[in-house]
Amino acid sequence: MTKHKPPQDQVPEQHDPYKLRSLEQILGLFDGGDFLTEVMDGHRKLQVELLDHAGEHGSKGCDGTMTIKIGYALGKSGDVSMSAKAEFKGPKKPASSAAAFINDKGELTLYSPFLARMHQPVRDVTPHDPETGEVRDVD
Repeated sequence: MTKHKPPQDQVPEQHDPYKLRSLEQILGLFDGGDFLTEVMDGHRKLQVELLDHAGEHGSKGCDGTMTIKIGYALGKSGDVSMSAKAEFKGPKKPASSAAAFINDKGELTLYSPFLARMHQPVRDVTPHDPETGEVRDVD
């Protein structure tokens, strides 16, 4: 008599009390649970960085990332070696900004060329009526 295997979908699932059922349980395996604590601390710090950045610079460019990488290596006897790494990147601060003017020599200056024009002597408007100061139309 031959042994007949039932199809996979008809095999009753055996109860495994050691089965890992959540990502939290998997992450809790690394470093005796310290890795999961580090991930949650890093996540909280990233959220605080986002709030601080939004308060200082507004919501433009206010983004960050959290990357969790888990590596698996299958051993000869069915065991699985695992490694985990978490990286956090907060929002980038915007570049510093400043303003200045360029003078006639090509040098930076804080002195506005508009102010320089204002300090020139008043030009003579001709022809004008010397008694009233009225400007005459030139025909």
